[in-house]
Amino acid sequence: MTMQKSDFSHLGYEIHQELGRNRFGGRITHLAEVENPSNQVVKNKVVIKEFRFADVGTDWSGFKAYEREIEVLQQLDHPRIPRYLSSFETSTGFCLVQEYKDAPSLAVNNNFTAQQVKQIATSVLEILVYLQQRTPQIIHRDIKPENILVDKNLNAYLVDFGFARVTDGEIALSSIASGTPGFIPPEEYVGRNLTEASDLYSLGVTLICLLSNTRSVDVARLIDDNHRFDFKSLRSHLNPQFVEWLRQMVEPNIKNRFTSASVALESLKKISFTLKSDRIKVVSPKTELNVIQGIKFLGIIWLLNLVSQGIENVSISQQQQRQIQQQRSQISRLLSKQQRLEYRINKLDRIQREQRIRNFRRWNQPYNSSLPYFTQPNNTIPFNNQKASLIAKLQTTKECNNCDLKNVNLANFQLSTSNLKNVNLAYSNLVNANFNSSDLSSANLRYTNLENTRFKNTNLQNANLRGAKLRNANLSNTNLSNANLMYANLYNADLRGADLRGVKLSRTTLNGADLRGANLRYTNLERVNLSNVKLQGAIMPDGKKHE
Repeated sequence: MTMQKSDFSHLGYEIHQELGRNRFGGRITHLAEVENPSNQVVKNKVVIKEFRFADVGTDWSGFKAYEREIEVLQQLDHPRIPRYLSSFETSTGFCLVQEYKDAPSLAVNNNFTAQQVKQIATSVLEILVYLQQRTPQIIHRDIKPENILVDKNLNAYLVDFGFARVTDGEIALSSIASGTPGFIPPEEYVGRNLTEASDLYSLGVTLICLLSNTRSVDVARLIDDNHRFDFKSLRSHLNPQFVEWLRQMVEPNIKNRFTSASVALESLKKISFTLKSDRIKVVSPKTELNVIQGIKFLGIIWLLNLVSQGIENVSISQQQQRQIQQQRSQISRLLSKQQRLEYRINKLDRIQREQRIRNFRRWNQPYNSSLPYFTQPNNTIPFNNQKASLIAKLQTTKECNNCDLKNVNLANFQLSTSNLKNVNLAYSNLVNANFNSSDLSSANLRYTNLENTRFKNTNLQNANLRGAKLRNANLSNTNLSNANLMYANLYNADLRGADLRGVKLSRTTLNGADLRGANLRYTNLERVNLSNVKLQGAIMPDGKKHE
């Protein structure tokens, strides 16, 4: 069946090119441009993942993977995980919009040196450390070359969280193996528990593919009948410590594998690539040629040593002696140059390692409420004098109607009884903030991080909370009538006595939420899972009280 050309211009997206296509699964990945609302001239690039259920003749069961990916991406905030931006339904299926990263996947380019593979492994492990140290933990379950993007500076980006599993502090069971054959850890095949070591197996297989120049579809050729990898196929000049590290990454028995990404990362950092073939290739082909020439001259030194030891019946002319002396001098210069190059390479490795550590610490540094919002570690928005003055005014007067505070960091701010009608706080960080008894009617809080935020007795009527993170938020006795909560995450949120009349709750996460005594009159609960929600005394859409 021929697929029709996609057109999302009516939604503000102009398709630039097709990045990938899976005809059997009906999945197409587009590179598109969207106009920036603040500047109609500047256009931002985004990635649109389109799934056409109708075209491939399947039902909407595949939509669950997209729902899972949206739910996971909304919880993540890491510079090397493309951000979730939006999603929308089409006549044939569904589309997910993500941040675009200018980096090809490892499936496109796998011609790397061992030193570069180590750098890529370090970069991916830093992402896995973030996923494993957050609460709840996230297991990716589909790490392979196609799902790792690498830019020109060898920074890795992890994509495609369609098979990801959120553990909520408990080890998740895997009743059905999900992922790509050859990259799935053995424990998942037999239905055992997934652990932090499960993603390490998939990453180890990916690194072996890079080192052996093997495509993902051919990875089975590297595995023997005992489900172990044949490391003889790897390059002979690899550091034995690195080979042993890889062997432990892909141990079939999970007990013999690294226990977590942080343990694997610390072990990898201790491995130094001291073999010449690994080190010289990092610098340039010219340097490698110089080393080869130096090896040839070392052979000449061996002959010269034999001469100096007094081998009989060998006569050397004065001209030959001068040539030998020149060759000795040249060898000495080459060896000195090689030492300088090795020193420079060691220094560069140290600088890159320190920079990665600084970046990792920066993105994992806790918020400091004593610092201005524009100096916070997780804030990438440039300093804006106008926003700074608005925040200063808000802290002083607790009033900022119609203010544009998009992308600001107000975590831990005490703003109870504030007047914030029509305020724009989209994409902002309001974690642990206090808005009790405030007026936020018609406020724009799209995709804002509101985890643990207090909104008790607050007016959020007609507010836009689409995609907002409201995990563990206190919304008791809050007026949310006619608010937009589509795709919002209200995990364990307190909504006791809240006014939810006419609220949009399509695909909203309410797992563990407390809705006792809430008013849900005229609210559309279609596609909303209420199996783990407290509803005693709540007024349901039909006007009846829930018993």
